[in-house]
Amino acid sequence: MTKAEKKAFKLYAKRSSSAEPLFIKLFDILDNKPLSEDNYVIKALKLNSASKYSNLKGNLYLQILQSLRILKVKKLPNINIRNHIDMSYVLYDKGLYMQALKVLEHAKSLCHKYGTEMSLLTILEIEKTIHSRHITRMTPSSFNELISNVVEVSSSITKRVELSNLKMLLHRKYISKGHLKSKTELKELTKFFFSQINNYDYKKLKPYEKIYYCQCHVWYYFVIQEYKECQTFAIKWVDIFLDNQDLPKRDYNLFLRGYHYVLTASYNIGDKDTHDNFLISLEALRLSQYKKFNKNNKIYSFLYVHTGRFNKAFLDKNFEYGLDCIPKTLKRIKRYKLNLDQHKVMVLHYKIAWTYICALKPNKAIPYLEGIIKMQKQSLREDIQSNTRLIHLIALYDQSKYNTVGLCLKRYKYYFNKAKEVNKLQELTLKYFQDLIITPLLERNEIHYKFYKKLIDLKNSSLNQRSFLYLDIIFWVEKFIPPTKHQFS
Repeated sequence: MTKAEKKAFKLYAKRSSSAEPLFIKLFDILDNKPLSEDNYVIKALKLNSASKYSNLKGNLYLQILQSLRILKVKKLPNINIRNHIDMSYVLYDKGLYMQALKVLEHAKSLCHKYGTEMSLLTILEIEKTIHSRHITRMTPSSFNELISNVVEVSSSITKRVELSNLKMLLHRKYISKGHLKSKTELKELTKFFFSQINNYDYKKLKPYEKIYYCQCHVWYYFVIQEYKECQTFAIKWVDIFLDNQDLPKRDYNLFLRGYHYVLTASYNIGDKDTHDNFLISLEALRLSQYKKFNKNNKIYSFLYVHTGRFNKAFLDKNFEYGLDCIPKTLKRIKRYKLNLDQHKVMVLHYKIAWTYICALKPNKAIPYLEGIIKMQKQSLREDIQSNTRLIHLIALYDQSKYNTVGLCLKRYKYYFNKAKEVNKLQELTLKYFQDLIITPLLERNEIHYKFYKKLIDLKNSSLNQRSFLYLDIIFWVEKFIPPTKHQFS
């Protein structure tokens, strides 16, 4: 909670009495000592049982939420609209039907302003109930308009729900199985996707429905690794927001996410111009709207912008720029550490480590690599965790710690044998280090060159190109190869 929120909470808690409630005392203890042990708190509050303490914590939590809700009524449209809906129920319960309709009319105007169609449907249904049960002198034209509005809104909501369900199914497929690995899987997914998406005429969709439509295509093409098409629909997604000035204010997170997928797709296909243009645009949006962002907006804008900056460094091979990004990224990670999940921190630490390797500062990469290796959840982005072990070998080799490379190899061979999925690039890289470590130092040039040629062939294969996005080891191996033998730039 912010200082302002804490102050507002105390005023709210003392609204009905000058005496200080017991939950306020608990709040003060936890505010001053967030990590206080339960026994210490129970003793400080002179409670005679753990159950009373549990009930007190529950009451404090409820009071805080109620205080924040009141504080956010004017800032969060959905809460304000629901407040009006609640007031209409109270008025209706008192038999004040016409007054309830007036409140609902104002709530409808808020729904139209902020695009909250779920709440709008609720309001329309309440209006139908009142008009059908009581004499409200509703004109035939007003009646027809009400019915027409209900049909229109329910149809729009149905489309959104169906499209969001499709998007979630694609997302879940990626989470559970990753990218497609066979032509059979591609055929099945393509048949399923187009049997669903072809039910919608893009030109007839409303702006929000179009965004959901684009999201579905972005995820479909992302899963099948057609990044050019993924980029096309992500750009459409962003353009819808840019063409409708009121949309960003309704959902900045969704707007920012569109930029993220443009940047991700552009990075994956090596489209530096598009990546640069959209990163500049996203940076400008973040700078101009930051004061209006809620905490979620700030966190995601940080993740998307900073990821974009690192990817720009990799695309441009400008690692001095990448080094300049690191302090700011670490500062933001520290600021939002309670709000960032392990996966997001891992990805940023991975990019930081790879930046240090590419900038010829392998010693600084080690702490970030070891942090990822020690992670408890080994199932989290297994591809990155596998690549991290290989990059760790690179960092150790760059520091001429050949004995340590040998010791780590024994552990990592066991890890790769247990891994659910190992790609060809990872297999070749592991074998490369095994060969290096048993070859005398002065005889390793041939090992480097053979590995380099295999990498060139592998990258020219469309099935293996994606594996280089997170482990572009060609860039590193090239320094061991005479310039006259370079085949790939």
